[in-house]
Amino acid sequence: MSESAHILVVEDDNDIRRIFQVILTRHGFRVSVATTGEEALNFLQLITPDLILLDLALPGVDGGEITRRIKADRTKPFIPIIIVSAHADLNTSVSHLDAGADDVLLKPVDHTLLLARVRALLRLQRAQRNLQQEQRKTELLLHLSRDLGSSIELDVLLTGFLNHLADAIGAIRASIILTGFIEDKVLLYSSSQHPASGEIQDILRYGVAGLALRSRSPILITDTRTDSRWLVTSEHHQDVRSVAAMPIIRDNRAWGVITLVHHTPGYFTNEHLELLSSVAAQSAVALESARLYRLSEQQKELLARRAEELRQINEINRMLSELMQMDQLSRLLVQMIHHQFKYPLVALLLRQDNQFELRAIAGVNLLGEAKVVTSLEEGLSGWVYRQQQPLRIDDLRQDSRFVPLLPGEVLARSALSIPILLGRELLGTIEVRSPQPGAFTSNDEAILQAIANQLAIAIGNARLFESEQRRIRQLNDINRLSLALTAQLTGATDMQLIAKAVTQIFQTKWAAIILFGPKPTDTIVASYGQEASFDQELSRLLQRNPYIAAKIAMVQQPCYVTDLAERVDLASLQSLFTDQALDNLLLAPLRVKKQTQGFLCLEVNRRMQFGQAEQELLTTVASLIVQIIENARLYQIVNDERSTLNAILQSAADPILLIDPQARLLLANSAALARLQIDQKIHYGQPVDQFPALRAILPALDKEGSTALEIEPQPHLHFSVSIAPVRGVDRKTLGRVVVFRDISPIKRLEQQERERVRSVFRRYVSPEVAERLLSAGGDFGTPTERTVAVLFADMRGFTTLAEQLDARVLVDRILNRYFTAMTDALYAYDGTIDKFLGDGLIGVFGSPISHPDDPQRVVMAAVAMQQAFARLAQIWREELTFDIGMGIGISYGSAVVGNIGSDQRQDYTLIGDVVNTASRLCSIAQAGQIIISSNLMQALGDQSPYELRELGAVRLKGKQEPHVIYEVLFDQSLVNAGK
Repeated sequence: MSESAHILVVEDDNDIRRIFQVILTRHGFRVSVATTGEEALNFLQLITPDLILLDLALPGVDGGEITRRIKADRTKPFIPIIIVSAHADLNTSVSHLDAGADDVLLKPVDHTLLLARVRALLRLQRAQRNLQQEQRKTELLLHLSRDLGSSIELDVLLTGFLNHLADAIGAIRASIILTGFIEDKVLLYSSSQHPASGEIQDILRYGVAGLALRSRSPILITDTRTDSRWLVTSEHHQDVRSVAAMPIIRDNRAWGVITLVHHTPGYFTNEHLELLSSVAAQSAVALESARLYRLSEQQKELLARRAEELRQINEINRMLSELMQMDQLSRLLVQMIHHQFKYPLVALLLRQDNQFELRAIAGVNLLGEAKVVTSLEEGLSGWVYRQQQPLRIDDLRQDSRFVPLLPGEVLARSALSIPILLGRELLGTIEVRSPQPGAFTSNDEAILQAIANQLAIAIGNARLFESEQRRIRQLNDINRLSLALTAQLTGATDMQLIAKAVTQIFQTKWAAIILFGPKPTDTIVASYGQEASFDQELSRLLQRNPYIAAKIAMVQQPCYVTDLAERVDLASLQSLFTDQALDNLLLAPLRVKKQTQGFLCLEVNRRMQFGQAEQELLTTVASLIVQIIENARLYQIVNDERSTLNAILQSAADPILLIDPQARLLLANSAALARLQIDQKIHYGQPVDQFPALRAILPALDKEGSTALEIEPQPHLHFSVSIAPVRGVDRKTLGRVVVFRDISPIKRLEQQERERVRSVFRRYVSPEVAERLLSAGGDFGTPTERTVAVLFADMRGFTTLAEQLDARVLVDRILNRYFTAMTDALYAYDGTIDKFLGDGLIGVFGSPISHPDDPQRVVMAAVAMQQAFARLAQIWREELTFDIGMGIGISYGSAVVGNIGSDQRQDYTLIGDVVNTASRLCSIAQAGQIIISSNLMQALGDQSPYELRELGAVRLKGKQEPHVIYEVLFDQSLVNAGK
C-alpha cells in the first residue's frame, strides 16, 4: 500500500540527504529537502509537511532551535519531528526530547528502523489532526450557536449565520430556504451576492433543496456534471461542482433546507453532512424562537390596535355591571362590537330554557321589534351549543351547518360564532357575519372569546348578586331558627318554639310540626298561630284516621295541599281546618334515614308567594328540624347504651380498660381497679406507662387492628390480654378496649405438662433435641411411617465375662460405662436411643427429628461409638484382664415410629423390616467392625463420610434373596489397640 504523506528532510550532508530521499520516495512518500535551518524555516512559512526528518548539527540555526520554534508556533498543526544525531549518549537524546522532538535516531540510521519510526509518527500525526479537526468542528458549532442565539430578528439572524457557516466550512455559498416559517410563503437567504430568488419555486420543485425537503433526508453530490439532481437556473450555478443539502426538521415539522455549494468536485464529504446535521438541529430551535418573536411582534401591533377598543369595552362593561340590566347590557355590547371592530353584522343570542332568544343585533336596519327565537339544535349557534367551542367558517355556501336565522344573514359569506360559557353552562352565543369570504381570523376569534368571557362574568355576577341577596335573607332566618332550637327536644313546648320561628321566617300566620310515632296514638302535633286546643284536636283526628297519616307519609318532596274545604279524601279534617280559616298548606317532609317521620306545615294564602327559593329554604329548615330530632333520639340511645355498658363492665370478673388514642386511661371496671392496682381518683386520664402492670401492653397499643398477647406483671401471675380498637362512624379510632383474662392456673398446668413431656423426651433423645421438640410442639408419639436409619450395637465376649464377674461389678464397671459412652456418641449426632438390649442397644436416626443428612450422621455416630468403645476396652483390659469387642450393623429404610403397646403400658419404638435387617447385620459384624446395608449405601451415594468396601452378597435370616453388604473403613488404630 503506497503512502502519500509529505516529509521534509533537513540535512546539510548531501550523501545522507540523498539516501533519505531515495528510501522515502521508494516507499511512496513525497519528499522535500532543505540544507540549512534558515532554509527549513522559510519552507515552513509556505508549506506544512506531515513530518520533518531533522539533522541536529546544521550550520546556522541548529536542529534543536528549529524544533523549539516549530513546537512554539500555535498556528501550525501538529508536525512530528525526528532528530537525527551522531551523538549516542543518553543525556543528548533526553535533551532533544525535552526540546520538543518526537523521536531521536542515531547515525548511521538503519533503514528499516527509519521507516518504522516514520510510519508510527505519521499514524500519531493523523490521529492528532483528526482530534484537532473534531475540535474545530465543535468550535464551529459553538460559533454558529452563538450566531443563532445572537438575535431573534430573522434577517439579522440568518445573514450573519450563513456568512459564518460558509467561511467556516470553506463553501462558495451557503443558502437557506424556509418553507414553514410563514404560511403560504417561501423565504430565501444566502451568503452569496447572487441568490436565485427568481427561480426559487423551480428549485423547490425540481432541485436538490426540494428533493431534500420531500425526502426529509440529507443529499450529497460529489460532481454535478454526473448527477442530474443539480438544477442549473443561472450562469452562477454552472460553476458549481460539489453540493451538500440538509433539511431542517423539528418535532416532525419541516422548516426548510440548508444548501452548501463549491466549485471543486468531491469537496463535501460525509463529515460535512454530520456537521450540517448538528447545524440544522440548532437552526430549527433558533428559527422557532424567531418565529415566536415575529408572532409576538405581530401580536404586539394587534394588541396596540385593540387596546383602546378593549378599554372602551371594559369601561362599558363596568357601567353595565353597575346597571345590572340585561337588556341594556345586550344592546350596548353588540353596538360596541359593531362600531369598534367594523363587523358588518353582530348579534347576541341568549339561552332561555330550551331555546335561543335574540337579545340584540347591530348592522342591519330593523323595522319594528325583531323577536327571533330558535331551538338549541338549529344553525351555527346550535352546533356551538352542542360542542361548546368556537366555530369559524370561511365560506358559508360550502358548509351545510349554516341555516339563515338572523335578520340580514342571507347575504353573509363568512361567520364566527363564539360560546358564552360560565363554568360548563352555555349562556348564549355572540354571532358575527360578513359578506366577504374568509373575513375572520384567529385574532378575531381570540378577541371575541375574551369579550364573551367578560360577558359571562357579568351575567354570572348578576346571578350571584341576586343569589347572595336571597342567601343573606335565608341565613338570617335560619340563624333565628337555630337560636330557637335546643340540643334536645323535651316535648311539644320545644317544637312550638320551632313552629313560631318558622312563621317568622316565612311571614305566615300558622305553622305546625307533626311527628308520627310507632303507633297512631303516639302522633304529636305542635303548632303556632292557633288556639292551644288546635294541637290536641288535630292530634286526635290523625290518631282516629291513621289512613290520612299513612297517605301523607308517602310524600317525599315539598308539596302544596290546596282547597282543603273541597278535598273529599281529607273530609275528617275539613271542619277543623275550616274553623281555623286554613285552606292552602305547604308540606315539607321530615325524613330520617329515607323514612318520612313527620311534616313541617305552613299556611299559604297566596301560592305565588312561595317560589323555588322559598321551597329550598323550607327544605333547609326541615333538615335542621330532622337533625335536632335525630340528635335527641341518638342522645337517648347513647344514655341507654352507656347505662347498659356500665352495668356490663361492673359485672365482668375480668379487668377491662378503655384507653384513648394518646394511651391515657379513660375507664376501668371494678375488676381492673382491684386486680391492677388502679386508683379511680388518681389514675383516670393519666398515661398508661405510669402503671407498672400495664407497661407491657404499650407496644401493642400502636398497632392498627386487634391484638392479643400474654403478659406476666408479677411472678406466677399471667394475663391473656386482648386489645381491640374502638372506631367512630367515620372509621376514626376513638380509643382501645383492653381485656385482661387471668390464665395463671392454665400456665401452671402447661408448665407441669411440659416438665412431664421433657422427662419422657430425655429418655430417648439428647437434652438439646428434647428442647427442640418441646419448642416445636406437636403431638409426640403418634405412630407414623418414616424413613429412618437403624443402628444395632452388640458386645462380643460379654457372655463369658458375665459368667466370671460379680453382677455389681458387671453393672457398675462395664454396662453403665458402656451405655453412657454409646449414648454420648449417638447424642452427639442427634441420634435417638430406642432401647437397651442387655449388652447391646438400638439407635435411630430420622425420628423424632429428621435431618437431610441422617445417612451420613448414622455412619459418623457408628465410627464414634467404635472409637469410644476401643477406649473402654483398653481400660477393661488393664483393670479386669478381659478382652471385649463390639460389632455394629446399620440398615436404612421405612418403619412405623411412635408409641406402641397397650393402654396400660406403651413404649416409643419402631417396627419394620429395617429393624430386623440391622439386627442381622449386627450379628454378622465382628468386633470393631461396622456393616451397613445396600439401602444405606445407596442413600449415602458419593456423600459418605468414610470409605465403603463391598463384602459381597450374604443370606440374612428370614430373607429369601441374598443381600449385598458393605463395611465402613475408618481409622482402626484405637480399635486395634483395644483388641
